[in-house]
Amino acid sequence: MSIILFDAALVIARLTAQVSAFRKVAGAADYAAAAPELKQTPAAFVLSLADRAGRSSTGTMVVSQEMEARFGVIFAVQNLRDARGQQAGADLLALRIAVMTALLGWQPASDYDPCEYGAGRLLQLDDAVLWWQDDYVTRILNRSV
Repeated sequence: MSIILFDAALVIARLTAQVSAFRKVAGAADYAAAAPELKQTPAAFVLSLADRAGRSSTGTMVVSQEMEARFGVIFAVQNLRDARGQQAGADLLALRIAVMTALLGWQPASDYDPCEYGAGRLLQLDDAVLWWQDDYVTRILNRSV
């Protein structure tokens, strides 16, 4: 049996090794704790967002399904320099490019397809932190035997 589920720890390790500008790279639990009052910026938080499985490609008792795994990278960038957030936006742009460079085309493990960019969106902008999320997609083939 070859069952594989997305492992955010692989992405956290990749970003920690490849993007030195982050003061913190962590997962979902750390994001939940940090969101109300973040002290270390810039930071990135990696979260598993969703799985979507296709139909089995076999007509027998063996199940073979491609699963699309979506994960998000949430950026936290300090926004204390100006009221309009322009410097935070410039800082965010540089970080997004660095993360895309680290993740696009990268395979988290041999069982995964290369990562692709999915979408991005503003989560929140206040007088302290700019929060942005980029989504990525990879695919995994799961087999019952």
